[in-house]
This record gives sequence, structure tokens and C-alpha cells, in this order.
Amino acid sequence: MDMTEVLHANIFFFITSIAVVLCTLLVCFAVYQVIKILKAVRRIVERIDEGSEMLAEDVDTFRSYVMEGSLVSQLVGFFMGNRNATRSRKSRRGTGRKIAVNDEE
Repeated sequence: MDMTEVLHANIFFFITSIAVVLCTLLVCFAVYQVIKILKAVRRIVERIDEGSEMLAEDVDTFRSYVMEGSLVSQLVGFFMGNRNATRSRKSRRGTGRKIAVNDEE
């Protein structure tokens, strides 16, 4: 084996070692970024899950409210109550009689 062949082999292994270290660092950085992204996605999924649970509870509450008839009675009472209040205000205004007072008798 010639000295130049050994020198070439050592240079090859030195360059290969540097390339492996650089690639390992790049892969570690990429994995770190992927882990950060996955944590952010996990937080988003948890928030969506909590929101869907709240939405399901609201839908259940609304469904029970409708099934009990409370919604219909509230709506009817709201609209009928406004009509009655308007009518009673108008009728109160109309029932007051005006009496004309004259000093001439």
C-alpha cells in the first residue's frame, strides 16, 4: 500500500465523518421542529375537543329546552307579551276621559 493511498483513505474518512455529523445535526434539528409542530397540533386538537364538548352540552341543553316546550312557550310569551303590553298602553291612553271645564254657566 502506497502512502498516497493511505492519505486518500484518511481524507475520505475525514470528509465522510464531517458529512455524517452535519447530516445528523440537520436530522436532529428537523426532528426538533417536527416535535414542536406536533405539540402545537396537539394543543389545537385539545382546544377543538374542549369546544366540541361544550357545543355538545349546549346542543343537549337546547334539545331538552325544546323538548320540554319551554322554547315555544318563551317565544310565544315574548311575542304575545309585547302585543299585550302595546295594547294595554294604547288602551290606558284611550280610557282617560278629558273633561272640558268652562267658567261660563
